Amino acid sequence: MKHTSYRSFLAVLSLGVSSMVMASCGGDDDSPAPQGQGNVGIAIGMSKTPAPVPGSTGTLAFTTGYVVISEVEFKGKQSNGSTVSFEQKQVTTLDLATGLASPNLLLNIPAGTYKEVKLEVEIKDEDNRPSIVTEGTYTNAAGVATPVRFEFNSGESFEAESKREVTLAANTPVTSKIQFEPRVWFASITATQLDNAQRVNGRILINESSNRALFDIVADRLDDLTETTF
Repeated sequence: MKHTSYRSFLAVLSLGVSSMVMASCGGDDDSPAPQGQGNVGIAIGMSKTPAPVPGSTGTLAFTTGYVVISEVEFKGKQSNGSTVSFEQKQVTTLDLATGLASPNLLLNIPAGTYKEVKLEVEIKDEDNRPSIVTEGTYTNAAGVATPVRFEFNSGESFEAESKREVTLAANTPVTSKIQFEPRVWFASITATQLDNAQRVNGRILINESSNRALFDIVADRLDDLTETTF
């Protein structure tokens, strides 16, 4: 089921390998673009530190999960005015626990200094497998721990952009790291809501068919992904 009401999340993502269509055109600056290709890989980060739950002394911590993407559109503007753009279709799973991508994401783009990067990332939804999953533990005020699993399945497209200057040297690997914050998605959910949530085999399962009210709250905060570093 596709959702169209969620806001765009901000996170810079750089990826690609095969089936790539690339175009480069000159800008207002006539200076030549640097020669060679820059190699950009991607990693992912997630805070695993327990966060306080509103309304109690309980905590909520997420430790595992994944995100599946199917396509990305890249647009970059180099400092000399040249632009680079392409579309890349590749199904890749980003592991929230290890930070790794499978298969690996490696993009070869023209070397140079980029002063602006914009991407549109599409989340995979071609099958029944959730495209975003995050799992953790809710520990209530009495110290009782309950597993929590959040599932999201949508073909949503999200925009990601950065105006931070990035220099890519020919044949020199650079890694872009995205910071996901599932605990921020749950920041407005109270202890009362979690205590009263439906349990499925002893676990708080939050998706479109289980604990739907909580699902809608979390899904609307999926855009709170703002940090990226190279």
